Amino acid sequence: MLKSMKNCLLGVALVAAAFGTARSADLFIATTAADFGTGSIAMLRAGANEAEINLLNIHSDTVVRYYDGIVYLVNRLGQDNILRLDPADPGTPLSQYSVGAGSNPQDIVVVSPDKAYVTLMERDYVLVLDPADGAELGRIDLSALADADGFPEAAEMVRVGDRVYVAIQRLDRDSFWAPVGDSYLAIIDIHTDEIVNPGSGDIPGFRLASTNPGAMEAVGTQIVVQQVGSFTALDGGIEVIDTETLTSRGLLITEEQLGGNSGGLAMVSPTRGFTTVSSWPDNAIHPFDLETGTVGEALEGHSGGYTPSLVVDGQRLIAADRGTAEDLDAAGLLIYDAHTGTLLAGPINTGLPPNHMAVLSDDQVITAVTESGAAQPRHTRLGDAYPNPFNTSTQIPFVVRDSSTSIRLEVYDVLGRRVRTLHDGPVAAGEHRLRWDGRNDAGQTVGNGVYMARLRTGAVTQTIKFMLIK
Repeated sequence: MLKSMKNCLLGVALVAAAFGTARSADLFIATTAADFGTGSIAMLRAGANEAEINLLNIHSDTVVRYYDGIVYLVNRLGQDNILRLDPADPGTPLSQYSVGAGSNPQDIVVVSPDKAYVTLMERDYVLVLDPADGAELGRIDLSALADADGFPEAAEMVRVGDRVYVAIQRLDRDSFWAPVGDSYLAIIDIHTDEIVNPGSGDIPGFRLASTNPGAMEAVGTQIVVQQVGSFTALDGGIEVIDTETLTSRGLLITEEQLGGNSGGLAMVSPTRGFTTVSSWPDNAIHPFDLETGTVGEALEGHSGGYTPSLVVDGQRLIAADRGTAEDLDAAGLLIYDAHTGTLLAGPINTGLPPNHMAVLSDDQVITAVTESGAAQPRHTRLGDAYPNPFNTSTQIPFVVRDSSTSIRLEVYDVLGRRVRTLHDGPVAAGEHRLRWDGRNDAGQTVGNGVYMARLRTGAVTQTIKFMLIK
């Protein structure tokens, strides 16, 4: 009890400081009992010191995704459905629909208000559906990527531009789900719903450097892929794929360097991130640098227990620490400084132990902070938006020369009327990207046409143009 009280006081004292110095969003958490017998949801509102807990009973094996003001819960093995929630009233479901009995859904990527993709572990296709009501719109055949059991084991997905990349694990169900041969990324064109074959081989997928891909993150036009390989060997790691050239940089961080099996993944910048490392029965969170190929020391304050989910929100790294059998009080959210790895708060109680999380923001900034001793950017500049033209969202890159520079990035129409303010305030030196989803400040979708992004830093103004086509 005394330990819990001390942890609580630490959280209250430090989380306020963390939230006061970094732009943050609401955090949605799927929680699961220690025995995985039941689940619930919790929310940590932006600026709050404590989480709202036990808001709704849910399935015990759930993945959380967010798109355009709606939370999507992917209820996996044994439930096989999608649950939609409004973050403003998470206790009242908006809708729930089946994706097929026994299909075991793994992930959902919503590409527009009326179209989404769902991966299914027990099927040889990706399901295309209306995300509002689950009406089936089509199926994308993955049978050419299956192993001998007839299933490709499609798992996590990420979207980059007009394509969705699907992790194809290819696992042997008769041998403790060990990987079979090579693993791949399947590439879906969101306009045609067809598989893009990146090569001339018989298997229409991008072959990965290792096997058994898990967590993935899109950083600009690159995809960072965590691969665990075999759980009995240190044969996986973290690979970087360039989606513009469809080339791989290989495993830039290996499991041998990590000292265990890689797990959760969260990127702070195009080169720096964090991953969970499991060396049974011990678990840890390590920072890594893809540019130098180095792994840092384990973060302090972690219980050593299973940590299935990591997310970055602005300047914060948030870890879902499930605690240990010897210390269940250690379960909760741990909040770290995303750049230094310093523990700021936690564990923050989430009712049941946290299992999966999503940051409720469509405008997350991934920042390449310049390390001490590295060359500083010579100029503050605005880059070209991509994709351009776009139909759902576009990324607007910019580089800031000096630390704590105050910038204002806005979107205007061709008549010079301000449509959206994407950022107004200080940012760190380095590379930044902001996403615009084609909506104005009131959250309304704007019409087709030419728009301009305007970056203001002091007396200097820079402008680029791009086109929205729906």
